[in-house]
Formats: sequence, C-alpha cells, structure tokens
Amino acid sequence: MEKRVYERLPVRVKIKYYLRNPLFWNNLYKGTIKNLSEKGMFISTKTIYFPRDSLVEIFIPFNKKGVYLPANISNIVWRNILSDNSCDGIGINISKPPREYLEFVENLRAT
Repeated sequence: MEKRVYERLPVRVKIKYYLRNPLFWNNLYKGTIKNLSEKGMFISTKTIYFPRDSLVEIFIPFNKKGVYLPANISNIVWRNILSDNSCDGIGINISKPPREYLEFVENLRAT
C-alpha cells in the first residue's frame, strides 16, 4: 500500500463552499472536513454530483478572517456517488496551498 507524503489529520471542521459552474452558478453548499493535510482534504457533504472543470471556492473559519481556498474540480481525487446522482464526500488535492491554509493545518496539528 502506498504511503501518503503528508499524514492526514482527523478533524471535524464545518465549512461553506461555492461551486462556480454555469449550471450551478454561485450555489452555496455546506460540508465538514473529516481529514486534511498540507496537500489535501476529504469533505463530507450531501450535494449534487460535481461537474469536472468547475471551480470550488472553500471558506474555512479560522482566526478573524478565515481561510479562502480555491480548488478546481479536476483536482478532486475521490468522490462517492450515490444512486440518486448525489455524492456524500469528495477528496481534494491542493496543488498550491496558500500560506493561510498551511497555518490553519499547523494550528490544528499543534492542538
């Protein structure tokens, strides 16, 4: 079994995110980050099946400002599709994490 480069940290962080796609423009969704690392996260969410090549904009509450994290749907590396064409979670690969996100992860590791 292949070992991850970055160890996943189990968490339970409520987030909000937007799906930027002409079919689903500006829809706000809610989810919970179940685990994360410096380069990825798994978001538990009950929502529609995401079309590829859409932009997801994630807002993570942290400090006073929060962390804004854009990711492209093509970076989704895992999703569990349910029979009604919805999904219950997505795994996202973060290719260039912003400094604020890395601080957020480090803060969680320290606690």
